[in-house]
Amino acid sequence: MQDLKLGFKDLLFATQTGDIAPQVWDLFLYKLLKDANDPNLPAFFEACTSGNEGAKQEFHGQYFPYTLNSLREHVDNIIQTVDSLSMKANSYNLSTHPRVPAIVAHNNLVKETFLRVKNQLDAMG
Repeated sequence: MQDLKLGFKDLLFATQTGDIAPQVWDLFLYKLLKDANDPNLPAFFEACTSGNEGAKQEFHGQYFPYTLNSLREHVDNIIQTVDSLSMKANSYNLSTHPRVPAIVAHNNLVKETFLRVKNQLDAMG
């Protein structure tokens, strides 16, 4: 995130639709290229930091299956983590942990959002 000068406000999934912000795709592709020590990393970085949308789209087209898979894994992991945390929270005694219902409600909102994102990703291939 720091390399691309992105903040959490840039990396959004739409709560109602599951739409994925373009910066999320950029970040996931950047990480894939960086982790693979791919020689295209500097050119992709330049495209991102200079706002060259055409060049970015070429890279996204070339690496789409890999980026899609990485994003799917991330979303699936978030859903599993939220489920696990909700199960743990529901095991607490409400008299000693009165905020459990609020925490579980928040977790449900997060899960519903990520399920919508998952549906978007599944529709892509």
